Amino acid sequence: MKLGKQGISLALVAAGLVITPVAAVAAKPDPSGIDQLKAAADQTVTLKKEGATGLLGFVSTKGDLLPRIAADTKSEAAAKAREYLDEYAPVFGATASQLDQSKVSTTPAGWTVEFEQAYQGVPVFGGVLKAHVDKSGDLTSVNGFAAPNLDLSTTPKWSKEKASAKALELVKSKPAETPVDSKIDTTGVEVVKADLNIYRMGAAQGVSGKSLLAWVIEVSNQSTVRETLVLDATSGKPVNRYSMIDNATDRELIEKHNTGDTTDDATVWRENDAFPGTLDQDQAKEVATTGESYWLYKNTFGRDSYDGNGAKMVTVNNDPAISCPNANWNGATTNYCSGVTSDDVVAHEWGHAYTEYTSGLIYQWQPGALNEAYSDMWGNTVDFLNTRENTTDDVDRTDGHCSSSTRGAIELTINSPADVAGGCPAAAANFGPVFPTSGVTSDIVVGQDDPADGSPTNGCGAFTNASDIAGKFVFVDRGVCAFTTKVANATTAGAKGIVIGFLEGQPIGSISGNADIYGATTDYATGQKIKNATSTVNITIKDASTSTKDESVRWLMGEDSTAFGGAIRDMWNPTCYGDPGKVSDEEYHCDGATDSGGVHTNSGVINHHYALLVDGGSYNDVNVAGIGLDKAANLIWHAQTNYLTPTSGFPEYAQAMVSSCADLMGVTTLKKLTLGTSTPQTGGGETPGGEAEAPALDPITADDCAAVGAANTATELTKEPVQCNFGPMLDPNTPALCGEGTNEVTTYTEDFEDGLAGWTQDAEAQVLGNDIPWEAGSDVEGNETGLAVAPDPNDGSCGSATGDITSRNGLISPALTVPAGLSPRLSFDHSVLTEWGYDGGNVKVSVNGGEFKLVDQAAYAFNAPGGTMSPKSGYMEGQPAWTGSDGNSFTGKWGTTIVKLDSVAAAGDTVQFRFDFGRDGCGGARSWAVDNVKVSYCTEKAVPEISATSPKWGKVKVTVDGARATGEIVVSEHGIRVGRFTLKREEATFRALRGTHTYDVAYSGDRNNEAVTETVTVKVK
Repeated sequence: MKLGKQGISLALVAAGLVITPVAAVAAKPDPSGIDQLKAAADQTVTLKKEGATGLLGFVSTKGDLLPRIAADTKSEAAAKAREYLDEYAPVFGATASQLDQSKVSTTPAGWTVEFEQAYQGVPVFGGVLKAHVDKSGDLTSVNGFAAPNLDLSTTPKWSKEKASAKALELVKSKPAETPVDSKIDTTGVEVVKADLNIYRMGAAQGVSGKSLLAWVIEVSNQSTVRETLVLDATSGKPVNRYSMIDNATDRELIEKHNTGDTTDDATVWRENDAFPGTLDQDQAKEVATTGESYWLYKNTFGRDSYDGNGAKMVTVNNDPAISCPNANWNGATTNYCSGVTSDDVVAHEWGHAYTEYTSGLIYQWQPGALNEAYSDMWGNTVDFLNTRENTTDDVDRTDGHCSSSTRGAIELTINSPADVAGGCPAAAANFGPVFPTSGVTSDIVVGQDDPADGSPTNGCGAFTNASDIAGKFVFVDRGVCAFTTKVANATTAGAKGIVIGFLEGQPIGSISGNADIYGATTDYATGQKIKNATSTVNITIKDASTSTKDESVRWLMGEDSTAFGGAIRDMWNPTCYGDPGKVSDEEYHCDGATDSGGVHTNSGVINHHYALLVDGGSYNDVNVAGIGLDKAANLIWHAQTNYLTPTSGFPEYAQAMVSSCADLMGVTTLKKLTLGTSTPQTGGGETPGGEAEAPALDPITADDCAAVGAANTATELTKEPVQCNFGPMLDPNTPALCGEGTNEVTTYTEDFEDGLAGWTQDAEAQVLGNDIPWEAGSDVEGNETGLAVAPDPNDGSCGSATGDITSRNGLISPALTVPAGLSPRLSFDHSVLTEWGYDGGNVKVSVNGGEFKLVDQAAYAFNAPGGTMSPKSGYMEGQPAWTGSDGNSFTGKWGTTIVKLDSVAAAGDTVQFRFDFGRDGCGGARSWAVDNVKVSYCTEKAVPEISATSPKWGKVKVTVDGARATGEIVVSEHGIRVGRFTLKREEATFRALRGTHTYDVAYSGDRNNEAVTETVTVKVK
């Protein structure tokens, strides 16, 4: 198994997993093993737990963890690491026999020995331990993840062929991370590989979960689709899905012309072709930065291309599969839209390739945010080092300031004529220069064009008054043509900027484009003022912010990609773009339903960490001393290649940086970042970046390591994002049904041990017969008893005339009577694991035979539905529902819901409850499982317990254990009355035949004891 190739862009099968579950009971480290481990080291040992298992995930010392064994060579380092794990593997969660040495790497600090976990010959997904031996032969640390307590069959019930076919079907139906209301072309998808793995649930999120046998299957068409699906090898159910598409040199450039017609696709440049030759600006920039990326890693770290083995680096320009403006790495090529080819963006995408083949960080939650941040860090590093596209990249930023190049809210003021002067609503366009805080002042001219389309002022044709427009702003109406057409016509006329007036009643907003002139939009009323003015209109447009901004683009991401219309992130001050700068920021992304748990947003924390480490700064009451770009980059590379594993999060990254600094302190063989000058092409010309001897870097010092610790503290890498309020969907802290001084009386209970007997079903389906009925089940999230289960399979084909499974299935209770006692309640246990927003359940009630109506949210006393079914989700759209699952992981922990019956009906009314489960036409997760449905009320009287024994031959004694219970009992067997008996000292005796009898005993109650009916079984002598 090559973990480094698991890729990027994970999206859980359930479209949204938004709440992190309370960790399940995790394995506990063996205290004796830890004591022995500590005793074996020659200095103090630092221990840290792995969140997903509760076992050790990191062990380190400033001395030697195993001083009794020397290690002066690479092979001796490997042997020492092997010896250590032979003794202490259990404290990490593995057995020694499960750990196979997979790689030994030489590092500036010494050697890293890597072990991959396997169980009975089957690889454990993400199961990697890394041992670090320094040049002195000291084993300084061991870190990683192992799946503990493995005890499962390794024989799959689903064959490789069957699982592969299911994976292919799922991808064709709905590729992972498909945007709402859009489609991804799945033409040519095929199964690339299918490996049997042990898969540990919750490992990526750092929460406890079960281990299962699974097929890990990659499906790709080498273009628009590349994803990994994890299918339970026993049931075939999908438990996770990875979209591995993210949003040397041996180089190649392919031009696809942004059309679906592949006949004119062509390789327009290969290594040693003339440069730039006939390449356009975007193509030349892609070739140039690809070369610079290659030589950065090669000259500085000795890495020969992203795979370490000289892989050809192929770029594709104008791939129509990309939703422009965008760029991505699809596992084989980096791909770009025109205008999205700046040096930092191109280097960013190649950064994903290097991450995939080193740490293999999965693209979800914090590991995914780390993956994305690594690309930003390498992208800006290349941007800083080269001499292209640099304006104010070398101007330091100020603590807490945004950049003046950050596009924000604007103010538009009409200065004259006086009768229309004043402030007007406006929004900045997403192209052209950023409006400064000082403002841009200009006359504005109403553009006149060919009125063939019925409007002479909408800018859809060439301007007939271009000479009046030149050097000024032009105003045009919204009209019928594309914004890009209007902007192009304005540019041709020599306009300084363009203002577009929206239609009457239409809200204004930003517009996209690719131009070098100023752009803004305004409302209909302002447009009428400008058009109807009796003299020249003069305007000022300025940045609305009153905060001081830095005249620097340093640490901006994508600022030179013109199609973006400006930067997309700010690594120095992430909150300027709505991203968090530290873990506790309100911008921290908590929603698993979007952005794979915040990979593009929460990357801001790591980006900020890097910026602080390089330049230094004061943040969050912490002063961070800058250590410079060269040292910081060497540290993040060492962490990436030696410590990070596929499921590493922010705390692991913090520790990896501390350990990397300790490893590299005093090392004299580190190199400065070096792109080289150029690479001559035999066809003529030179490409930027080339082979060069990287100068030596001054050794890393203790002060540098102190700066790493300060940056960790400033950005709060080891803190939990408590503002997310992560927890189980269903609160496990169920309150007592009856308060102090009262007792519960149960009048109805259903545990489904006899299946669904006594309950009925109804259904609705968009395609006749494509509903999925409730079924009797068991073994859901540890509940092995009988259950009622509404299936939610990852199945169906949305919009298909035959395969769409949009449906609603109801499970209807028998008719029940609302009891007359205090606080009548309906309660039930349930577990929810569904496709977020599109599949889910709720409860409806029929009173005295009336129509079924939704139980009002106010009627819930505990664990009410917390979600809402999405538009286009089918028969239950817009309704409150239990939907999704416990967040951060693919689990649905059990909880109890309580309904106040006196809020839905009166005492004595007959009610039926319908447990409704709705689903959309495709996709799914697992199910909604229900158990222990109960109707009860509270009483101030004692609630007796009834039991039966056989004290003598042919005799039965019934005991009513209450508050000195008096009165009568009525005994029946199989519906036939046995007799009525008066209690004496809470007991009654009657004759019975030998054998086992099951009686229904109804106690009449008295002034101190509640009337109850219970079923008892007794073996008569």
